[in-house]
Amino acid sequence: MNKGYAWILLAGTAWGSIGVFARRLLDLGLSPLDVSWLRGVVSLLGLVPLVLCRQGGWPRLAREDLKLFAAFGLVNGALYNILYFTAVDKAGVTTAVILLYTAPAFATLFARLAFAEPLSPGKAFAVALSLAGCFLVARGYNLTALRLNLAGVLAGLGAGVTYGLYGIFGKKARARYPAETTVLYCTLFGTLFLTLLHRPLALVQHAHGPAFWGPALSLGLWGSLVPWVAYTTGLGLVEVGRAAVVASVEPVVGVILGLVLLGERLDLLQTAGMALVLAAVVFAQAPAPSRPAGSKVLAEK
Repeated sequence: MNKGYAWILLAGTAWGSIGVFARRLLDLGLSPLDVSWLRGVVSLLGLVPLVLCRQGGWPRLAREDLKLFAAFGLVNGALYNILYFTAVDKAGVTTAVILLYTAPAFATLFARLAFAEPLSPGKAFAVALSLAGCFLVARGYNLTALRLNLAGVLAGLGAGVTYGLYGIFGKKARARYPAETTVLYCTLFGTLFLTLLHRPLALVQHAHGPAFWGPALSLGLWGSLVPWVAYTTGLGLVEVGRAAVVASVEPVVGVILGLVLLGERLDLLQTAGMALVLAAVVFAQAPAPSRPAGSKVLAEK
């Protein structure tokens, strides 16, 4: 087996565990905003030394790029995390991770609007599959269940939209900066915005014992730093298009962990919806001729 695929699988597996760690913290009484802020701060504790070692100092941004990275951090460093952890809180890990993976379909549409990238029949089919799968996963066929879980469903779709926007910001940022600089400043700006919304001292009452520190450190390091390093390492050995498909193990891992560790359940139609969303991921990530590597939506999370 190509070592590159092993690195990509490691990244997808680590990303897939994010929801479980978040669920543990939410069960302790933390809010989705608390969990979002924790993820940013802990990941920076590992990311900053890594970037300093790799680049031999603090990477600088051109003044004209500050607005780009501020918007990048607001959308993908702050809003994405808040929406995803709200979906985990309201709808459960299993439903949240499936709804999140509508992102490749949204990314396809955004790329068409922002960069005039061609919308091939395969990509259009992926969008249709993703929407159909989302309808089934959200139990749109059961209006009573949909009303009861509407907040979680909308948050999950919002997470998919913001995650899909990563490709737009990432493509612009990667045109001028290396991957580690892009990830660092996205996380840094996102954490700064979350700090403005959040009172860190409010976490003091929770910040004790392995029940807190175990999932908190795992969320920031195993769920953020490890997959970024693994994915960027794997990309050096595997084509971007193939890496995207292999990394799609993430929702599978998330669903399995939600079912096994948290006792969550999917009915038959929701399972069919999950299959449609996963199929949409494969179609949406099908390699296209002369596609820039920076347009990859799932390259850094």
